[in-house]
Amino acid sequence: MFLDNDQIESLLPMSECIQVMKDLFLLDAEKDIINPLRTTMPLQNATNGIMGMMPAFIRPYEVMGIKILSIFPDNYKKGLSSHQGVIHLYETVTGQLMTSLDADGITGIRTAAVSGLVTSLLAIPEAKNLCILGSGVQARKHIEAMLEVRDIKTVTLWSLNRSSAERLATDMEKYVGIDFIVCDTIQEAAKDADIICTVTAATEPILENDYLKSHVHINAVGACTASTRELASAIINSSDVYVDNRLSAANEAGELLIPAKENGHDALDFIKADISEMLKDANLYDASKKTVFKSLGVACEDIAAGLYCYTKSKA
Repeated sequence: MFLDNDQIESLLPMSECIQVMKDLFLLDAEKDIINPLRTTMPLQNATNGIMGMMPAFIRPYEVMGIKILSIFPDNYKKGLSSHQGVIHLYETVTGQLMTSLDADGITGIRTAAVSGLVTSLLAIPEAKNLCILGSGVQARKHIEAMLEVRDIKTVTLWSLNRSSAERLATDMEKYVGIDFIVCDTIQEAAKDADIICTVTAATEPILENDYLKSHVHINAVGACTASTRELASAIINSSDVYVDNRLSAANEAGELLIPAKENGHDALDFIKADISEMLKDANLYDASKKTVFKSLGVACEDIAAGLYCYTKSKA
């Protein structure tokens, strides 16, 4: 069996995926998941392409799997997705293949769903203003996820490609009662935001600390290597920082590694909690503070989302 993007979109609504991710990280809190660091192979050529391999074993679900993914940041210039690949799921009695799924569809939904889960904890309850930096698949999915967890009234959009942001705003007109505003500058887009999602291909900081409200929550999603970042060091230095996985963040998150090197610190010093810790202890976070969720994505998210789709398709 192979589940393609259209099937995944039908089987995995954002609201359901947010719950799947919550259930998953509650299991992670009980140490019922084996989730090794991903292996990445930078191509070291003009494309800046990366191949990644991400395995995981979710013991209570009796499933293991691997995502094999290519990441080509400049694909948007060709009208292609930056993330392409496949997820294989195996049962854990005989190791037989259960199904394969298009990784693009799973990655798009589960990444935004995890941001939605974290935002439900870290954004102020009365958050109304959302800022999206970027205009690709993750921009669209993060709008969906944020609307699931907060009563958003205004969405400001910025993209290096203004026409792409304008198309996104037009597509989002299906959400009645929400104003979508395309901005000329990042500062204009961010200045009134209660929630900001950075989902760009930037390799150097685009978001500065003096653009921000004191209580803003930021989902930093776009940068996924140790040498790239979207947020200025001053933001990390002045925020409570949360991650999906401490080990991954300490090895791969340029958002943390670069400021740590500047300050002579360990990247782990920035991290207040990971998602599983937050779900177990509400005292670890305060929505009235400026917060950052550094999203890298871990394989167990793909395996859990893929299993949910597979199980639902067999019902």
